[in-house]
Formats: sequence, C-alpha cells, structure tokens
Amino acid sequence: MSIRTRLSAIVLTAPLALLSMQAAQAQQPKFTYDGPVITLRLSHFAPENHPMSKAVSKKWIEMIETESNGKIKIKAYYSGVLHSAKDGFKATVNDITDITPAYTNYQPGSFHLTHVLDLPFAFPSAAVAVKVAEELYPKYFKKEYEAMGVLLANYNANGSYNFFTKKPVVKLEDAKGMKIRSAGGESSEILSALGTVPVAVPAPEAYNAFQRGVVDGVAFYNTGAVGYRIDELATSMTELGLNNPANAWALNRKTWDGMPPEVKRFMYNMQRRLSMMYGIEFDRQDILSRKSFIDRGMKIQTLPPAELARWKQAVDPLWQKFIDENEAKGRPARQLVADLRALSTKYEKWTPEQFMKDVTDNPVRGIIDGM
Repeated sequence: MSIRTRLSAIVLTAPLALLSMQAAQAQQPKFTYDGPVITLRLSHFAPENHPMSKAVSKKWIEMIETESNGKIKIKAYYSGVLHSAKDGFKATVNDITDITPAYTNYQPGSFHLTHVLDLPFAFPSAAVAVKVAEELYPKYFKKEYEAMGVLLANYNANGSYNFFTKKPVVKLEDAKGMKIRSAGGESSEILSALGTVPVAVPAPEAYNAFQRGVVDGVAFYNTGAVGYRIDELATSMTELGLNNPANAWALNRKTWDGMPPEVKRFMYNMQRRLSMMYGIEFDRQDILSRKSFIDRGMKIQTLPPAELARWKQAVDPLWQKFIDENEAKGRPARQLVADLRALSTKYEKWTPEQFMKDVTDNPVRGIIDGM
C-alpha cells in the first residue's frame, strides 16, 4: 500500500481514532488533585485560525480542563504575541511562557544527534515521526535538549515537505539555482544537496518573502501552505515528501518543578497524547489540504518513481555525513540511525487507532526524569 493510500485512509478513519482516544481516556486513573486552580501559558507563532490550532491545540486545551475537573487551565497565546518563532527557548527560560515550540533548527549549533530527525526521507508519516522521536529521546536527545535550560514538553511532526512554486518543477534540473524558503538547519542542507539556494525564513514570514520575490518557492508541508497562505501565491506543487521534521516543544522547568506530583503525572501523560494528536492530525490535514489545492486549480506535480529516486539519491549522502561527523566526536550516530530506521519500519503500517491506544496505555517513560 502506498504512503498516499495509507494517509488517505487516515482521513476516513480519523473519527474512529477520536472514538478510540475517548475510550482510552476512560481507563486513565481518576484525577484527584484538589488544590488551587493551576493556569499554564501556551504560546505559538501560528495564527489561531491555523488548521492545526483549531484541530489540535484547542481540543487538547479542552481535554486538559475537562479531565482535570477544571483544576488545570491553559491560556493560549497565538500569532507570536508573546515571542517570535525563533525565541522559543529564550521565552521559556525567561518565564514568558510555559509550553511553546522551541525548534532545534533555529539554533542548529546547539544540537547534534537531534538533527537526525530532520534528515531526508526518514519517516513515512508525521504519526510515525512523533512516535519514533519520543522513543529515541531519552537515550539520544535528552541531554542536548535539557542543556538549553528547558524540559521537553512534546513533539509535533509536520507533514511531508513539498515544493510550492510559481513555475512547474518536474525534474531535478528544474530546481537547480532556485531560491527556496528553508526552515534552517538540516532543511537548508537538504535543499543545497538538491541544487537549490536555501533561504532561511521563519514560517510566519514565508508569505511576504514569496510574494516579494525574496524566494522563488517555498519548501513546506501542505497544511502549513494553507495556514500561512502560501497556496494563494503558488501555482504548482511538486510532491516530494522530503522530510517530516519532528519538532520539539519546550516546557518551563521552573513551572514544572513547582507542580504537585499528581499534576506532573497528569501533564506528562497529556503531553504524550498531544504529540500523537499532532502527528495523526498533520497527516489527515495534509490530505485535505492537497485536495484544496486541486480545487483551487493548483497543478500537482507527482514525480515518476525513477525521477523521485534521483532526488533521493541527491540527498542520501547527508545520512553518511551525519554519521561520520558525530562518530568523530564520540557520539553514537551509527546506532542512532539504525534504531531510527528499525522503529520507522516497525510503525509504518500502524493505524491512527493503534497509535492513540498505545500512547494512552503505554506512554514513553523517561522523557522527564521521574516520569
């Protein structure tokens, strides 16, 4: 079964996934904390009307308040009103927010093994990406991330990255020399390997950069192209599935340390569920977004297998480069890559129902000490 067929099935089965999630919730230990109401701040650079804000973060906030009997409330700040996309770590450490995206690709020099999550064609879907990222985190990524002065809240994995352009890109040569918006870090290396000129632009600034001609195209996941209005400018989308970056969210360590033990356990498990909610919904929304592109007349360029293989061959050396550079510094990159590939294969055919049941019944332990 092809990746697209499996993801299309997600669109049809998503309601069942939500039902299984609700059934699993009933099995959770009763929340008995009876102290003062605790209010946490969640900040995000995405707009409130972004498809993922509406489908995931708002629903998760409702779940938090319902399952905590109103004892835990989340105050959400969207559209970067508290801090910019690049300042997630700084805002968390400086107690401006409690939970926020703090993406490693905005500070690539501070991370090493973590960059494996951004390598090309690592995962078949966003759901697999968040599942694998959480399982690898305690052994491989935790030390790097906590060195930033924060804890890991959760992951979200974007849908697969494609090219959004104003001229068709149907073969590798078409992309050569094009200025393509990049999220930075490993994404820029991928784009360079493809012969393009990467231009690091935060997501909220991508529309203006594309509109003004600062970039010739945008490397983005489908839902992001809708949420940030890239689809209003692009006339062609080349389906590549370059990568499904698993993006980390930071948790305010001071806030965490001040939580009662029962609240810590509750929030830890809820963050695990948030990771998977993002993974499943990103996959689902990307299919819906693709349909919206077709409906508005955008040309979808689906590369023949032989042509797509050329793109994969162009970026494949990045894997060996990652291994060699990290092994030279004494980091276990070779074993990490082997573990990632084994886990990705293990979970590639799981359904949304399986993912939600697993994350509810068997959340990954050790992402935060004592949990």
